Amino acid sequence: MVFGLLGVIAMLIGLITTGNIAIYAFMSGGLFCSIMWPCIFSLSVSGLGRYTSQGSAFLIMMILGGGIIPPLQGKLADIIGIHPSYIIPVLCFAYLTFFAVRVKGILKSQA
Repeated sequence: MVFGLLGVIAMLIGLITTGNIAIYAFMSGGLFCSIMWPCIFSLSVSGLGRYTSQGSAFLIMMILGGGIIPPLQGKLADIIGIHPSYIIPVLCFAYLTFFAVRVKGILKSQA
């Protein structure tokens, strides 16, 4: 949840600034993603019981999102420009933050 929120903040900083600050803010998004992946995977399959193997298989197949989001952002960059196209990562990090908050509530109810 923390790194999803930091990703949103970094992308917003990158959107409202220019120069080196924007570059470093956008680059930090990769750092936040790399730290989140183990948490996303383990939280996604926890509580699935006998369906854990199928859930983990579907989660691995959903990595396809990494193949969909960059072309989507690229198309948006062709239309509105590269800098404003970073609204796509803001939305992605916002969804990941929502996911973390939602899963936290679900896991608390299972305990």
